[in-house]
Amino acid sequence: MPVFGSLLIVYVVWGSTYLAQKVGLAGIPPLTLNATRFLIAGALLFAYCRLRRVPMPKRREWRAGAIQGLLLPAAGTGGAAWAEQTLTSGITALFLATIPLWIVLGRRFADREPITWPVALGIAAGIAGVVVLARPHGGGDTLAIAVALTGALCWGLGSVYAQHAPRPQSALLASAIEMLCAGAILTVLATASGELGRIHLQPRALLALAYLVVFGSIVAYTAYTWLLDHVAARIAGTYAFVNPVVAVLLGAWLLHEPLGGRVLLSTAMIAAGVALIVLAPARTVSRAGAERSPRPDGRTVRLRQPDPPVGDRPSAAPMDASRAG
Repeated sequence: MPVFGSLLIVYVVWGSTYLAQKVGLAGIPPLTLNATRFLIAGALLFAYCRLRRVPMPKRREWRAGAIQGLLLPAAGTGGAAWAEQTLTSGITALFLATIPLWIVLGRRFADREPITWPVALGIAAGIAGVVVLARPHGGGDTLAIAVALTGALCWGLGSVYAQHAPRPQSALLASAIEMLCAGAILTVLATASGELGRIHLQPRALLALAYLVVFGSIVAYTAYTWLLDHVAARIAGTYAFVNPVVAVLLGAWLLHEPLGGRVLLSTAMIAAGVALIVLAPARTVSRAGAERSPRPDGRTVRLRQPDPPVGDRPSAAPMDASRAG
């Protein structure tokens, strides 16, 4: 599963979920929409893993999956959907673009990873580009803004936690556990908040839900889980800079929204930010040439070396997507 192909899936598919989620909210409340999305996707992935005779997760892996399910899909994606009830998709994407900042800060405190100048400049350029792209006009719903920012914080810290947590060897099974746990959490919240009585099923909402299940959850979320196992979390988190660009381009194509110089400028700034983060030197590597990371039980394990830049590899075929936003 090449890094380039996985990043491309996360960039494009999760960018399109802003549009799909907005369509789905017309008939299904946000917590219910995402609870259904993650329960269906998680159940399908779990059933597939059982058919392939993937070993059942251990109790500690279920526990870690529940924590990740709470932080990433439940708080991160669910929070963004809740905020989109009153905020535009572009402004919501702007707040979610702070995810790499939380990842870098989380790694700084959890792993003592230094924040180098290229990474700092990349984050600044990416956030500046998103601000130019989705500059809010006037005030907004304070609660919705707080929920969106809290969701971004949870997703960023959850991404850091994922690199230390005990998880199944299969990325598909890890994704299934997280989504099942997230779906259960969101179902409880949706029921407690009275959302179930506000469901008005419409063909467009059901189509949006199906898209979110198959592409937004199964395909792209699995790709993101795979990335967390193979690249630095700050690289995996660069999708937050690209997703707003994809959302705006889809809006211009499908909804005939204006595509002017501001969008082109922001695209260049975001691309520069992503390049600075992705091409920044990796964290300290041992003399044996393998990156090391602590295990939850206190031991240290050797990890595979980070993949070289795509341009230095002989081929970069897209991954076999048999995931997010």
